Amino acid sequence: MIVSMLSELSRYRGLSKNLDIAFDWLHKGLWRQLSTGKYSIEGDAVFALIQEYTVKEHSECRFESHREYIDIQMMISGKEIIEVLPVNALKVIEPYKPDIEFYALPTDRNANFLAMNAEQLAIFFPEDAHRPCMKAGALAESVRKVVVKVAI
Repeated sequence: MIVSMLSELSRYRGLSKNLDIAFDWLHKGLWRQLSTGKYSIEGDAVFALIQEYTVKEHSECRFESHREYIDIQMMISGKEIIEVLPVNALKVIEPYKPDIEFYALPTDRNANFLAMNAEQLAIFFPEDAHRPCMKAGALAESVRKVVVKVAI
């Protein structure tokens, strides 16, 4: 997992060709004008999902991971909490189907806790189970987020 601000993303260049393509796209800022939906950046190898939703109670959110794609999740507006744990620390409750697997909430482990704000992003690799979309405070606020899916 990598947590960064958009302005600092260039320090991670060179990890993979597809990540560099995603970083370039994010830096151009085209996501600012896009409505919700799916947008091809480099075919199926790199694409973006613009999402708008209301954050949920923590109990309503599940840990997930992906095998074929790296997730870059960046807040456009609003705030949310994302928890992260290693995949091997969790029990599968919904087996893998293209490209997602869901896990039971652990009862014996504390997750890493990310408080996400505008233009802050997290990069989740296949070994990083993540639990997004959680309320950051008492109010269930609306958020706008870009998720860039990067083929491994």
